[in-house]
Amino acid sequence: MRRGRPFEPGNKFGRGRPRGSRNKTTRILEELLDEHAPALLRKTLVMALQGQVPLLRMLMQHTLPRPHDSPVKIGRLPMGDIEELLQSHETVMNKLASGEITPIQAVQIDSMLETRRRLFDTQDLARRVSALEQFQGSNQPA
Repeated sequence: MRRGRPFEPGNKFGRGRPRGSRNKTTRILEELLDEHAPALLRKTLVMALQGQVPLLRMLMQHTLPRPHDSPVKIGRLPMGDIEELLQSHETVMNKLASGEITPIQAVQIDSMLETRRRLFDTQDLARRVSALEQFQGSNQPA
């Protein structure tokens, strides 16, 4: 047997633990937690109410729903052609600079504008290829 290669090719038993399976320690801890969960939760609540800020924060994170993205109100963004896309991009950058939208919102909106621009490029390229094919087809000797 060579060092670093303890299992022969095709050995079904040398693959290790299946993905997602828990190791022994994790299984034991999960069983203990399941068994004592109500008492631990009661104790944690009491400690949090007595001023343990980290515990209070942890409990609030798990009890309150996560905030969802709120709709962005920046008005209509024209996207009919490349020039309008440029104007829309300028609008987004101005809203970002004035603090009306967050950087993350600006990136998300700009990503949609970029997708629209790529569609224009694809459409233009398809038109050009079609025109070249027609030109080449009309110049073929009969």
